[in-house]
Amino acid sequence: MKNFRNIIAGSVFLLLCAGGALAQTVQTDYDRNFNLAKFKTFGFYQQERRPGDPLAASPINDRRIHDALNAQLSINGLNASEQPDFWIAYFVSTKQGLDIQDNRFGLLQRMGSVNVSQVTEGTLVVIFADATTKQEVWRGYASGTINPKDLNRDVNKAVTKLVQKFKKNQMGKS
Repeated sequence: MKNFRNIIAGSVFLLLCAGGALAQTVQTDYDRNFNLAKFKTFGFYQQERRPGDPLAASPINDRRIHDALNAQLSINGLNASEQPDFWIAYFVSTKQGLDIQDNRFGLLQRMGSVNVSQVTEGTLVVIFADATTKQEVWRGYASGTINPKDLNRDVNKAVTKLVQKFKKNQMGKS
């Protein structure tokens, strides 16, 4: 019986760890006919933020994303330039969602509680466009729950994952 309890406790622990690791989802897509490896320098496309755009309402978050991209690309051997190999544009979308935690236990007679809280879910979209052709050649998405207390950490984590995926895509790996 004790072994069974240890197996159950270990399984629950692994599920909780896996849930934390999946907190941010990152996906990329790119033109496989385009040689991303030729990109060595980057610049930021001057974007006009429209009313209703979350980054128009928060220039601090706009700067936070810009700085994170600049830092991560520089760390990974790319350089900012006035005449870059590729231009960067980025967008953010948010929506309200629910976080439902079922804390009930028991098979027949369910005991415990269900906690429901409102959360904000966000998606960061980063686009790289070839400077010569002005064509989009790479796109990355990072999605997850937004916690205002951890915005710096969350943005840096998402941008780090996106840039790592870009570097893999540059080498021809998915």
